[in-house]
Amino acid sequence: YSSMFQYDKAVPEFEKALEIYNKFDCKPWWVYNYTALSYAYNKTGQFKKEKKLYKKADKDFPNDPLLFYMEAMLELTERDTIAANKYIKKYISIRKDNSWSEAAIAYNLGALFAEAGNPDKAEEYFRHELLLEPNDAYRIYHLAWHLIDNDRNINEGLELIDKALKLRPDLKWYLADCKGWGLYKQGKYEDALKILEECWDLRLYYRHLIYLHLHEAKKAVAGQKNN
Repeated sequence: YSSMFQYDKAVPEFEKALEIYNKFDCKPWWVYNYTALSYAYNKTGQFKKEKKLYKKADKDFPNDPLLFYMEAMLELTERDTIAANKYIKKYISIRKDNSWSEAAIAYNLGALFAEAGNPDKAEEYFRHELLLEPNDAYRIYHLAWHLIDNDRNINEGLELIDKALKLRPDLKWYLADCKGWGLYKQGKYEDALKILEECWDLRLYYRHLIYLHLHEAKKAVAGQKNN
């Protein structure tokens, strides 16, 4: 459910998983039992439940960077930047201690602010990420996707994704979805459909975004023909 963005249906399943651990009086074997549920809570606006969940999660997994990340996202969502910055500093410190690159940290901070509804700050971090590793296809993709999906600069986003595709043609099934979505947003529905169909055919695993984009492109092309 979560991978298909059906967070309202994901919540009770994640809750059941935690109930099983509680029944046997043991903590979950990994932190994702908490972070997956907290993310679903966040996306369904259940912020009080999310905050309460972190109290137990922090006891079971003290100083876990993923928990700091999620707690920062909650505080940013509720517009408490002081509290958010406290968690962000802890997150950065632990990631540096774990030898994460500055670019990797920048990407995750960009994703954090994007999730919390601050696209301007997110773009700052995505641009910094790309500045640090300008020839990495994934770094290019992150900024391109942000620019296209949020309608910030679709032309720049398409230029960037073309560069990424030249660097990593083996990732076409993944990267070209971004290009197809950009063309769709420009109203070039037939071009978008062709690319998105190719992404779908080349997919190495199910990715719901490609399915959704392909569905939208098919509807748009059908609508043009009917008109």
